[in-house]
Amino acid sequence: MPIDSENFLGLYAKALNTFDPKKIASYCLPPTIIMNDNIKKVMANEAELDQAISHMMTKFSLAGIKTFVPKLQQTMRLSDTLFFSKMRWQFYDVKQQLCFGCATSYTLQKMPDEQLKIIVAVIDDDEHKFADIFKSIE
Repeated sequence: MPIDSENFLGLYAKALNTFDPKKIASYCLPPTIIMNDNIKKVMANEAELDQAISHMMTKFSLAGIKTFVPKLQQTMRLSDTLFFSKMRWQFYDVKQQLCFGCATSYTLQKMPDEQLKIIVAVIDDDEHKFADIFKSIE
């Protein structure tokens, strides 16, 4: 059965668009790692994950971001249960105007129930706007 990371990212985007940290965290499998060129953050458990996501969503909200749209670029199998997906997020404001985009790569793990979970997210802030919002996700 081929892995459907595009469907997963669509469902994850719907969760992001709710701005509900618990719903968003349900798409991750602790320990979850979020990193970029400057930050490597390990969320070892659900409480740390909820706290980090809550902080991120507050920053997005304060920056006027209202909608997250994923654009899948590539997915490849790493093992029987691990997959790598490279994609680009587009961030829109309340007027549905594009604010900026951000390349992100995910390592996903297929669970026994066939659902995918994020275990690593690598953010490539190629437009250098994401960093302005997120000096830190601590």
